[in-house]
Amino acid sequence: MFQQNLHTHSIFDDGQNTLEEMTLAAKKAGLTSIGFSVHTPMPFEDGWGWTISKERLPEYKAEVRRLNEQYRGVIDVYCGAEWETLSDKEFSGYEYVIGSMHHILWEGEAYSVDAAAEHSARYLERVFHGDTETAAEAYFQQYEALAAVEEVDIVGHFDLLTKFNEQARLYNPESARFQKAAEHAMDALIAKGKIFEINTGAISRGYRTTPYPSKTLLEKLHARGARITISADAHRTQDVAFGFAEAEALARACGYREAWRFDGTDFVAVSLGEE
Repeated sequence: MFQQNLHTHSIFDDGQNTLEEMTLAAKKAGLTSIGFSVHTPMPFEDGWGWTISKERLPEYKAEVRRLNEQYRGVIDVYCGAEWETLSDKEFSGYEYVIGSMHHILWEGEAYSVDAAAEHSARYLERVFHGDTETAAEAYFQQYEALAAVEEVDIVGHFDLLTKFNEQARLYNPESARFQKAAEHAMDALIAKGKIFEINTGAISRGYRTTPYPSKTLLEKLHARGARITISADAHRTQDVAFGFAEAEALARACGYREAWRFDGTDFVAVSLGEE
């Protein structure tokens, strides 16, 4: 089993457990390292309700460092961030950065793709007049913009906008325009050496039965030589390594034989199924 999860949340943002509780759960689950990826502050009064405040960032970073020292030799603990283009470009103190989009940016307004199926359906009709292809193109343009951000190491949940598709068919991810927009973004990101995560978070929370990205997109990533990692996007202790065996199986089915893990300094390749 892949023995690292770099996509982890805690009570510092929208998680349900402390950093230490998540760390101990990771050790119990057989992981040799865990990385915390706090949602960075957003330019809204409440940060959409799920990001850390600027005032608490020093406390978060200090607590991760404390845990890494306390559990040295037991499990490695890394300090990361989950960042998106609406956040400030402030990366000091992070050992790695996940670049993720949770919104569609359109005519100066941000529309969440992560809130609820009903919410997405309303703005797709009201703002895009049912033109979900244009909405998908706008979404992937935000991912393409991540390619220019040198500090971003990992591309998070690349096709998050399909989160509710198994309950409500909001998008057609197999359409030519959807695929072309995704391919354009992945080409830009791959050219800059970004690593794509296979993310099992929507499965553990009951929204999907398969990881992000879709098998179709993962096959295209493999054909283009993209590097991958495996992440749980865990918000609870029981999910720190959720679905890793299934994620590895999907990766292998798409042609992958290795994934990339962080060693505290850089990302290194490890063989799938051989850790």
